[in-house]
Amino acid sequence: MTYKSLKNQQGIGIVEVMVALMLLAIAVLGFSAMQLAAVKSTDESLMRTRALAVMRGAAENMRGYGEDGIGAFATALNGNARNTDGCMQSGNSLNYCTVAQLAAKDAATLNVFATSQGMTLRLVNCPGTAGGQVRRCMIAAWGKTKATLGSGRNDCANEATGIQNSGASCFVMEAY
Repeated sequence: MTYKSLKNQQGIGIVEVMVALMLLAIAVLGFSAMQLAAVKSTDESLMRTRALAVMRGAAENMRGYGEDGIGAFATALNGNARNTDGCMQSGNSLNYCTVAQLAAKDAATLNVFATSQGMTLRLVNCPGTAGGQVRRCMIAAWGKTKATLGSGRNDCANEATGIQNSGASCFVMEAY
């Protein structure tokens, strides 16, 4: 009995097909991960742009108030808004608003707008300015980050140095 010599295999086997499919699946997963990272970066960029626009507008408003108005603006922006309804009623020409009342109303309106954009705002003394003229820094934070200075996990920036904490989603701007 003679045996025929084995011929070379013709076609492709199931193992080769499975390996090719596995490599293709890994490539698709890698591409998907890159797309998710790009979307996350785009969202962060959009929030930074919104925060900068809101903060720039607030800083422009603050410059017109003077020191009394800035104090009222800071108090209202930090969540302690005063009632300004008495001077803001339509048809009431006898009551005039003080600068402090206008500043408080602007800050309350700004807080409502910032909240609708998914961010919180605060106006604090800038770190490292206690010895000279005190400067005010505006903080906009979004996500899990709080608009506060401190060393906590969810704080925006370090209280002593002003350096942004690692992983914080916020923006700090010197405003006045």
